[in-house]
Amino acid sequence: MTLTAADSKQLPQSTKLLAQRDDYTTCHISLPDEPQRLPAIALDGNFYSFFRSLKDAAKTLNLLRKLSANGEQTVMTPNKRGYAIWVYESEAVLATSRGAKARNLPPSFGPANSWIVSDDQTGYNSCTLKVPDLPDVVRGLANGQRLFSLYRQESEPKTALSLGSRLSQRGDEIVILVGNTDYAIYVYEPSALIVRA
Repeated sequence: MTLTAADSKQLPQSTKLLAQRDDYTTCHISLPDEPQRLPAIALDGNFYSFFRSLKDAAKTLNLLRKLSANGEQTVMTPNKRGYAIWVYESEAVLATSRGAKARNLPPSFGPANSWIVSDDQTGYNSCTLKVPDLPDVVRGLANGQRLFSLYRQESEPKTALSLGSRLSQRGDEIVILVGNTDYAIYVYEPSALIVRA
């Protein structure tokens, strides 16, 4: 997949960062132009086909960022070797083996949305925020009317992914800002206000 400069200028799509195996249901799907069944997961009533498995957390975050910037909705799941990336398939239907009885998938509900962006991502601007339950003003990101406060800065990509998964699992929408040497994790603040300098 090749990304162009124009691709990185659009607003990114969301990513679901899953923390454990119980968070989703595995299955196989069929696509209109694909003769073979594809391995997939079901989450929030949608299907995501397997895209790639990676060992390295930094490469995983960068690939999620690129796919998101290219308009792909993704899911990241941990596995024994590292991380698996799954891509949303809008035209997918549940596939069954020949002669097998159609099955109903148990409902699975994913975590809150996450966005993985770079520091030059269009639509995300640095700002200073006043959050009602914090005594001091904090660093933040503004994405239109949506405001995110800095939760933590991490130097290790594995820690950033793990923390991001935990936060989104508990219901916090987050942004992971991928920098040259670190990863800043921001949490959505519906009651925050921008502090003008």
